[in-house]
Amino acid sequence: MSTLRTKLAACTAVAALGAVSLFAAETSPAAGPAAHRHGHRGAFLSAYLNLTPAQKAQQKTIFANARQSSTAVRQQLRQTRQELRAAIQADNTAQIQQLAKAEGSEVGQLAAVRGEAMAQAYQILTPQQKQELAKLREARKAAWQSHRRGGTGA
Repeated sequence: MSTLRTKLAACTAVAALGAVSLFAAETSPAAGPAAHRHGHRGAFLSAYLNLTPAQKAQQKTIFANARQSSTAVRQQLRQTRQELRAAIQADNTAQIQQLAKAEGSEVGQLAAVRGEAMAQAYQILTPQQKQELAKLREARKAAWQSHRRGGTGA
């Protein structure tokens, strides 16, 4: 039975992998491979939380606005990472340090935009949906801890 519980916990972890990043669903069909992954996560959460059509529409707008506002930062981050690779190949320690700091700042800016969007999305959930999401997060956390312990018991 412990093996079954471990497998169930692992399946729950896989299914709930996106619960922490609440509704990071990509809605643009031309957004690339990452959009495909996030779309499944968003669809799973929408179904799991039984979102109303109005909630889905609000979240679509929230995350579309977040994507729009983060476009310039994402482009800059791509450029910074290219420059960092070049600095590494050139063994330019000073430039590596400077670009690493810039990359950290840009990643932080993206995290802030994402966090703000997630906070807005969370606010449109009903108390029951928030409770269900909390349960899903706890199941994911328990499954992760079980995985870290080598899958022994839960």
